[in-house]
Amino acid sequence: MAALTDAMKWYNLGADKAPRLKYHFQVAFYSSKVPDARYIYDCVKSIELPKYSIDTEVVNSWNVRQLVPTKISFEPISIAFHDTHDNRFQNFLTGYLGVASNSFRQVTGGVRNGLDGFGLKLQESDAIIDKIEITRFYGADDDRINLGAESIATLWKPKIIDVQHDTLDYSASETVTWQISVRFESVTYETITSGGGGNPAAPTDSRVYGAN
Repeated sequence: MAALTDAMKWYNLGADKAPRLKYHFQVAFYSSKVPDARYIYDCVKSIELPKYSIDTEVVNSWNVRQLVPTKISFEPISIAFHDTHDNRFQNFLTGYLGVASNSFRQVTGGVRNGLDGFGLKLQESDAIIDKIEITRFYGADDDRINLGAESIATLWKPKIIDVQHDTLDYSASETVTWQISVRFESVTYETITSGGGGNPAAPTDSRVYGAN
């Protein structure tokens, strides 16, 4: 009964102190090169939050051994999407791959028509997806206006490193899904508190973490 009692205490604390629920989230994709990116937010089935490790070195300070942080290493995260009738995620993925590699473009002429005097032309920016915003929130009023404090984790310059489609099966009734793994260069966190009438206040402290 101790665990049940503790859980009841947590959930009776109210929106400000209660733990967040896993299904209260939304994901936004921003891309200046793939216009379909902004339309796949409602296809998201699940997403992992950022994962990273902090490398340290042991140094001697007189007779005291100290751990000194040296760099942050970001690990890939997985995102699962529903395979909808309008091929919303598939269209985004096709657009992404078309920018990332000539292998996914229809060839209308010579494959090497993008050469300059020194080889293949580089893109103006290597960021096909500018950022992914993962917003966690808690509850809402009857009009879905006043949400609890929104905690936003932003993944900067994420790149797709793995794509997996589903397995079709006559004996299964589950939805068909896509799953991708992405790496990102850095992550920022910010918290937005909602005021009356649904007008959010200015973001609070935002800390930036980047790999060295």
